[in-house]
Amino acid sequence: MSREARGLTEYGGSIEEVASQIQRSLSAWFPSSTHPGGFAWEEATGQLPGELAVAWQAGEVAGWAAFSAEDSRVECASRDEATTELLADWLLDTAGTSTVSVAVHREQQRLRDILADQGFVDEDVPLAGLSHPAGDTGNRPPTGYRIRPLDEGEEACRVKVHRTAWKPSDLPFTDDTGDSISPDAESRMDAEKFRRMQSSPLYRRDLDLVIEAPDGSLAGSCTAWLDPSSGWVEMEPLGIVPEHRRRGLAQVLALEVCRRAAGHGAREVFINTAPLPYYRAPWEAYVKAGFTPMLRGTRMRRPATVAL
Repeated sequence: MSREARGLTEYGGSIEEVASQIQRSLSAWFPSSTHPGGFAWEEATGQLPGELAVAWQAGEVAGWAAFSAEDSRVECASRDEATTELLADWLLDTAGTSTVSVAVHREQQRLRDILADQGFVDEDVPLAGLSHPAGDTGNRPPTGYRIRPLDEGEEACRVKVHRTAWKPSDLPFTDDTGDSISPDAESRMDAEKFRRMQSSPLYRRDLDLVIEAPDGSLAGSCTAWLDPSSGWVEMEPLGIVPEHRRRGLAQVLALEVCRRAAGHGAREVFINTAPLPYYRAPWEAYVKAGFTPMLRGTRMRRPATVAL
């Protein structure tokens, strides 16, 4: 039976036509999946793997999978073994003999068994994250700074502050990783990607926050994605421009998201990060702010194999 007959559709390039349907299904699966807001951010900014497949059931998304060597995923309801097997089969066939790393959430036992049978082993860095209850912690910005939503007509400034905060060679790496990055490298964010981000059903201007510095310039920004169905908010991305780092602004901005999220009925705020040995600054900053580590699962890797 063909994959199409089994309810599987393959996508290469844009999946804009089905992105909102995938997001709706992710609401039911998170935190055992990508957060729907994080998915919206990745889709808008072109960060999803280039090869994707969607499993359908009665016209609804029953699961999705994506392949790239360093970021492959199989996501569906954790007990839906039939969809897990269908998507895992697609992933392994698409990967062929290449190296592949797959995110495996704790509840995805069937996926873990399938990958283990194919020679996959756990990677050292876990599939992690951080969470904090929605609510007011009493934290406020340093004197002279203020946090506010993005103003109308401020989009160009918003894009600029993101690009400045996320310039690859200026990121606070723990080791010498930054030394190998060209100083000419730039963030992929631009006006068109920001427009696409704003068109997502989960985007809210009142939760797209900026930090205004004492001189009126923007010192940082954070987009908070509220999923009303689950009550979870994901912050993606949060960045502080280099001149304003080491003042606690990232922690204050994250806790401001918690305060505002509670006002919208959210119950929990999530940050998709891990204690990477070469980039520990975000993890350590948010833990210091009171965010709690989440052990969400592992990544499983299979090295490249030789076709017989």
